[in-house]
Amino acid sequence: MAVLIGDQFLMSRWGRNRHPAQPTTGQDSTGMAGSPGVAPSQSSTQTPTSTTPAKPGGGTAALVATSGPRVHAAPIVERQLTSGLANATFTSKGATISEWILPKYPDLAHGKVPVNLVPPGQRALQLIVTTPYFTYDFTDVPFRVVPPAAMDTSITFVAEDSSGVRVSKTYRMGPNSVALDLELRITVPVQYGPIQYRWGWAQALPVTDTMLNPRLNQAVALVGDKLEVVDAVHIQKDGARALKGNIRWAGDRSKYFVAAIVPDSATVEDAQFTKLEDGQPTVWLLGAAPPGTEVVRHARLYAGPIHYNTLVALGAELDRLANLGWRWITGLSALLLWCLNFIHKHIPNYGIAIILISLATKLVFYPLTQSSLRSMKVMHHLQPQVKSIQDKYKNDPAKMNQAMMALYKEYKVNPVSGCLPMLLQIPVFFALYNVLLNSIELRGAGFMAYVQDLSTPDVLMRVAGFPVHLFPVIMTGSTYLMQSQTPVAPQQKTMMMLMPVMMLVFMYSFPSGVILYWTMNNVLSAIQQYLVNAAEDRKMAAGG
Repeated sequence: MAVLIGDQFLMSRWGRNRHPAQPTTGQDSTGMAGSPGVAPSQSSTQTPTSTTPAKPGGGTAALVATSGPRVHAAPIVERQLTSGLANATFTSKGATISEWILPKYPDLAHGKVPVNLVPPGQRALQLIVTTPYFTYDFTDVPFRVVPPAAMDTSITFVAEDSSGVRVSKTYRMGPNSVALDLELRITVPVQYGPIQYRWGWAQALPVTDTMLNPRLNQAVALVGDKLEVVDAVHIQKDGARALKGNIRWAGDRSKYFVAAIVPDSATVEDAQFTKLEDGQPTVWLLGAAPPGTEVVRHARLYAGPIHYNTLVALGAELDRLANLGWRWITGLSALLLWCLNFIHKHIPNYGIAIILISLATKLVFYPLTQSSLRSMKVMHHLQPQVKSIQDKYKNDPAKMNQAMMALYKEYKVNPVSGCLPMLLQIPVFFALYNVLLNSIELRGAGFMAYVQDLSTPDVLMRVAGFPVHLFPVIMTGSTYLMQSQTPVAPQQKTMMMLMPVMMLVFMYSFPSGVILYWTMNNVLSAIQQYLVNAAEDRKMAAGG
């Protein structure tokens, strides 16, 4: 229990730096992000308003007021790009993404329609441009569509302010693309000074799974070799947080999905965690350029499932999003995940695959566990003789140790030999535990009868609104079965009776796939211990 609790506590908090709250840029005096728009009656030109210069890379004591660039009014149009993984809808309002549909993944929280990674009424991939004289939020600005050479694979949006500020966004996604290619261009006349900009997905991912708390959503970034993570609780407590270094990628994630921007290598050195109006965290990529410079940035957007093999193929260490455990066991976790999927290809039921992989791991460790279990049983048989030696030589520790070693040698047992086999199994246990807890393969995967999602707790029924989970109860019974075969000293029996109850409370709401593995492990361990006990009892009865 201590190992499990410690793993969950440390894995969710390891590497998280704490920084004092910092003000965020791009807000008006009320603290709300500006929402620029163009009314038909407005003039098509406007000189930017002079305000307090912005501090590069962060906020100022008097924040720059966000305004909207004045561009020629244009009708709002939509365009689509489609790949084998996603169907994306782009709107000329802000040159943003209004829908990102994943047709292969059902939205389990909303009637099993396809997952849409853009929340209803929201838009993703936003941009804010700042100079010492103004801050322009392009989120609601009407862009015009520039006809591309091949409209089915690329779209270019352009917006140009009357003062000469020009922004273009180009999106490319082929029919077999896994990621969307982005090109961002920003031009600001030299007289407005140095350019700063921030861009990002800028939306928390929607709730697509039952029994998952949206407050568990996270903003994530890989800075050099360090994975930075912030959730809703900590962003509301600590406020905005600046990141500096080689930003490998940054984005927003839920348990099973992610929208991450992967910039060109070493082109982004700053990012910032901030909170949205609903308190959810998000992360922005920051950039700067000298006066008069045309900013050109290329990146890839991956918005899709946190599928380990897909993320490995994309590179940039995106596979670290898969939560396969501590880095020193991720190789083992990946191997076990491959085995699980290999079994599923031949037997298309992940519940059966979990049972078979539990049996396979038991067989692999059978020789080691056999030695350990035999030592436990023999030591239990020797307890009366050990007690006799301790009483006889209680005043002579040297002779007591000699007599004990002679006893152990006679029965060919080492009192510490049972520990090493158990320790060798711990990495496999942790690896498989993390695979079953976090892999998207188990999302919506049925097993039998009412258990139709191994990534969530099984719900047999509800009593006054309280969910009755049958699998944890069966797991508790299997724990007692295993303990009934385990030789223990009388003074340990009380703890052995209490531990399964504590495990029931701790694991009551665990995913049914994890509980199924734990239960099978208990049953197989009980059978093996029973066979060892029977063999050793026969030896003792025969005088051997």
